[in-house]
Amino acid sequence: MANVRLDLSDLPPDRQVDELKRQYLSLRGQGAVVRARVGELPVRQYISMLERGYRVAIERDGEEIFLTLRPDGSTPRLGLRGAHSVASDKNGRVYTNTTENRVAIIDGATRRVIRHIPVGDDASHLELSHDEKRLYVANTGSNDVTVINTGTDRVVATTPTGKRPLLPCVAPDGKSVYLPSGPDRTVTVLGPEGEIRKTVPVGIAPHDIAVSPDSHWAYQPNSVSHTVTVIDARDYSVAGEVKVGLGPGHIAFDPEGRHAFVANTVSGDVTVIETRNHEVVATIAAGAGAHLPAVSDDGRYGYVANFASDDLTVWDTKTHRVVGQIPVGIYPHFFALSPDGKWIVVSNTGESSICLIDAHEHESRARLSVGAAPAHLAFSPDSELAFVGCESTDEVAVIDLRGQRVVELICVGSIGE
Repeated sequence: MANVRLDLSDLPPDRQVDELKRQYLSLRGQGAVVRARVGELPVRQYISMLERGYRVAIERDGEEIFLTLRPDGSTPRLGLRGAHSVASDKNGRVYTNTTENRVAIIDGATRRVIRHIPVGDDASHLELSHDEKRLYVANTGSNDVTVINTGTDRVVATTPTGKRPLLPCVAPDGKSVYLPSGPDRTVTVLGPEGEIRKTVPVGIAPHDIAVSPDSHWAYQPNSVSHTVTVIDARDYSVAGEVKVGLGPGHIAFDPEGRHAFVANTVSGDVTVIETRNHEVVATIAAGAGAHLPAVSDDGRYGYVANFASDDLTVWDTKTHRVVGQIPVGIYPHFFALSPDGKWIVVSNTGESSICLIDAHEHESRARLSVGAAPAHLAFSPDSELAFVGCESTDEVAVIDLRGQRVVELICVGSIGE
């Protein structure tokens, strides 16, 4: 077994990441361990590599900090950005980004691509408005957002944002759309037709913003500041900053909006914020690389996907106590609860599989192979099917939840016959 020691402390973060990726790919599957001295706490590097599926950890040796790689047989996300983000509507249509700067529209009944719509450069994430009349597409390469009228399938606006806009977040009342920009440390706020409302300064490395169920507050986690910026959605002013765990990435509110649950990727825990006064009331221990939280529709349970420990942590939202740990596959990049509350579907990006978990018993029922690098997912209106974007193969996997089987892999890069 090869043990590689590197001193990358004099390199800027981007070059550190490039060198670690090179080492990982050259040693993958050989049982090697790479320890790289990196200087100060490497939050950007750690989260960036986790997001791409590299098996990485932060370790300390006295005063020194290391990024440690274990290049096992898992597969990081490489190459062109294919189908990654997926949304579906009540009419059974499914939307996903695909190659050649397009969004593909799938008829969920026939499972065929019916149309491609050109968007901006390197489209990453998309989200439907709550009335499903608009689709918002964040374009990380052209630094803008494409607004699509879903009734006509036409682009109605292309609006500039900050650099490399991340996941669009539509407020529950439909009046505002929020897009964080990591490089600019800002959030661009748009109206429903794509008109710019305001640019809000936030912390360092803002990630996935979330809006409270009453649309009053927008909570912006800042991964390197280790804070959440609280934005008053009435006038888009900053109401304050809340100190949370290390490396906050994503946030989920309970259905009543009383608490926000902040997943802290570096410290591996979840901060609970009471929204009435924006104060921290609890910290929930989770797994390594805790990144994506969710709350059940009935508000009883909270969940967080732990990128680096390959499991989901489950807690009781009333007591904030952990009640379970559900093993899943390698690198659970995304998961979602079905609308009928019966299933939790988990995308295991590192091994090209998905797990089907019984949401009542919190037990895994099936592990199914799909296309490479499965990521975001959506459901059919009747909760019978799940549609999973498979980024590296540019496919959407169609999962029969009741039958616990893959019924089709849809190629979304070209219109099928």
